[in-house]
Amino acid sequence: MSYNRVDLKKLKITFIVPDVDLSGGVKAVLEFSNHLIDLGHEVTVVYPTIPMSNGASWYNPGLMLRRGRMMAKKINTTEPLDWFDYRGKLIKVPTLAEKNIPEGDAVIATWWETAYLVADYQKDKGEKFYLIQHYEVWGGPEEKVNASFRLGLKNIINSSWLREILEDKLKVPVDILIPHAPDLDQFFIEDQNRSRLDGDGNLRILLSYRDIEWKGMADGFKAFKIAQEKTPHIKLVIFGPEKGSDIPADAEFHLRPTRERLRHLYNSCDIFLFPSILEGFGMPPMEAMACGCAVVLTRVGAVPDYTIEDKTAIVCEPRSSEELAAGILKLVGNEALRKEIADAGRKHITDNFSWADSTRQLESFILSTLKQKTRASP
Repeated sequence: MSYNRVDLKKLKITFIVPDVDLSGGVKAVLEFSNHLIDLGHEVTVVYPTIPMSNGASWYNPGLMLRRGRMMAKKINTTEPLDWFDYRGKLIKVPTLAEKNIPEGDAVIATWWETAYLVADYQKDKGEKFYLIQHYEVWGGPEEKVNASFRLGLKNIINSSWLREILEDKLKVPVDILIPHAPDLDQFFIEDQNRSRLDGDGNLRILLSYRDIEWKGMADGFKAFKIAQEKTPHIKLVIFGPEKGSDIPADAEFHLRPTRERLRHLYNSCDIFLFPSILEGFGMPPMEAMACGCAVVLTRVGAVPDYTIEDKTAIVCEPRSSEELAAGILKLVGNEALRKEIADAGRKHITDNFSWADSTRQLESFILSTLKQKTRASP
């Protein structure tokens, strides 16, 4: 077996993903992959021709037709990663059946369905890991999702919230917690002296859009409207992989911005609004903080792990558009506070989180697991 080598200087690592469309989970896999490549390893990302994950569409028949059209575009696209500069090997396969998976030292599941597939792969595919990025009961039957954590794979999580679910609620062991991070080479303040006001003198409030109920878009739109009624000199700016019919007509919308364009957007806005109801981690607020935005967000996913309430961000309860609006108004009405929170947020993120550090943790964990297996081999 390949992991019986004495010197594990260059590992062959395979990530099994359900899709390569723009999402936080896929972005995390690609960031890990690029940084593992920087450490000298050979990385392959394998994805199926027909995407496995459709989010809310599985449980909302009203979205099926439009999601079906989007899926057809994904299947036929010639540039599936036009939104990310990925430097590893990317393989599209008919299915994620074992015969389509390369041999290697480590194989990593990244979605509950892929965990079942990885658990059944033969040993020549590598030692088996499970990168758990969300409690994915929104995308599958709860009993199947829960059982995926008990398949015997090495469970890797990204937040204290997931640790509580696995260890406290489900009594499932967690092998390691490795936080996600913003790409600090990509997300940073472009010009310290640049004004973020638009041509009409409006403060710009940025929101990341996804047409999924638990992303809290309705709460975000309502919060902005409440705030705008009390202070009209604010402008809603939105970006996302699709433009839904619920997006306000007077909002400025940016479709699938490149990473460079996304950095420009963060740098052009004063406040970043993140109204999510449920989140696995929540990377956009970290990116916004790294770019100097003051952030108003909900207490979901890893938010308690990477914020200090009322010091680095305004943290609100989920499903409370009124509290989110109050957070917006608090920052709009106090320029000094807005700058104080933006500066503290940027420093906290840049000082404490990086993909390089997180990837070194992942590499160390994979290596230690393989070495234990090697020692245990007869």
